[in-house]
Amino acid sequence: MFLSATLSLISVFVLCCHAQRPPPGPPPPPPHRVPRPQGPPPNRDAIYFPLERDILFPGSKGSNELEDKMWYHISDFHFEEVENLPQPKRRHHMSPPRPGQPFPPPPGGFKEKKNRRRRICEQKYSEYVERIFPNDTAVAEDANDADFDGRILARPGEYPHMAAVGFEADTGQIQYKCGGSLISENFVLTAAHCTSIYDTSPKWVRIGDLNLVADERTVVPQLMQIEDIFPHPNYSKELYYNDIALLKLQGEVELTVYVRPIRLWVFSELPTSIAFAMGYGSTSFAKPMTNRLTNLNLTVVPNAECNAELPPISETPNGVVDSQICAQDYILNRDTCQGDSGGPLQLNLPGRRRRQNIHYHLIGITSYGVFCRSSYPSVYTRISSFLDWIEGTTWNE
Repeated sequence: MFLSATLSLISVFVLCCHAQRPPPGPPPPPPHRVPRPQGPPPNRDAIYFPLERDILFPGSKGSNELEDKMWYHISDFHFEEVENLPQPKRRHHMSPPRPGQPFPPPPGGFKEKKNRRRRICEQKYSEYVERIFPNDTAVAEDANDADFDGRILARPGEYPHMAAVGFEADTGQIQYKCGGSLISENFVLTAAHCTSIYDTSPKWVRIGDLNLVADERTVVPQLMQIEDIFPHPNYSKELYYNDIALLKLQGEVELTVYVRPIRLWVFSELPTSIAFAMGYGSTSFAKPMTNRLTNLNLTVVPNAECNAELPPISETPNGVVDSQICAQDYILNRDTCQGDSGGPLQLNLPGRRRRQNIHYHLIGITSYGVFCRSSYPSVYTRISSFLDWIEGTTWNE
């Protein structure tokens, strides 16, 4: 942030010097001119300066002792034209709503929705919901949000699809290192890189919990053992592409208000640029996991812009591709972090019958990012690019 502010001061100072060049004639000032303040114009020789030090104008207090440093102190600016004032960089974000606030569908609906048959995952989701909520009840709006180190604490039953992926330690204790999303009675969707951490495979999945280290009497989570693991056939440990996997559970979960699948988003287009991610992971780089379920609003970043902003890395030789989604918090620089991998990136849309209620739609899986809470977007696996494989593995139809 300091570097960005410093560079902004340099660019404004150069613009200021350019604006101070005398005009060829003395035309009368137009109505939109800004009156020039009295005093000598700033020095025209803009220079780069030590980033960790002050900037001093020649002749200002302390400049005699620091002449060898050639520092300048910018105390005022003079602009001749209103349009010459520096403008903030345009961003794609909008004011983020509460996670529990539904988004209206786009005008005219979705182009891809017209004249198409429902996919298997959509039919199955409807079956799951009707078995638990015959009247299409969903998560209702609630204004009582609790902040937790820049994130929002989840409420009881708010994210019943959220899963924690656990590994067995030598002591027999379960260590949760990744997230996941329940998509059927016996399958959890996660990131492929979560299926082998230090050559160890996950053994357990905990679904519907708010706190992984303390008992929460307000929820009834379910602990399930993993029977089989299905990483995507095109996934490679050396690359970040096709970072998606399915975990088959031993037996089926009991569908309740605290444990139920999430609906998969089946379209390539998104109805809003605002999504939100969640997990039990860290809130900052190198911090321990919070072990508490939190969520944060993010803005979906177009892939072209994401490729321009992300530094090149060997694991993505083709950059961000169509089967991936980028998202970023432009306002607070909040981000998914260690322990959030495999967790959901999702939308909340109004219910069919009761629009004050919302339904969650899974659009992505947390894959990778540049540190945490950085100024770079994070990258997620795009669900709609893998629907055929997901349906064929999960429902075998």
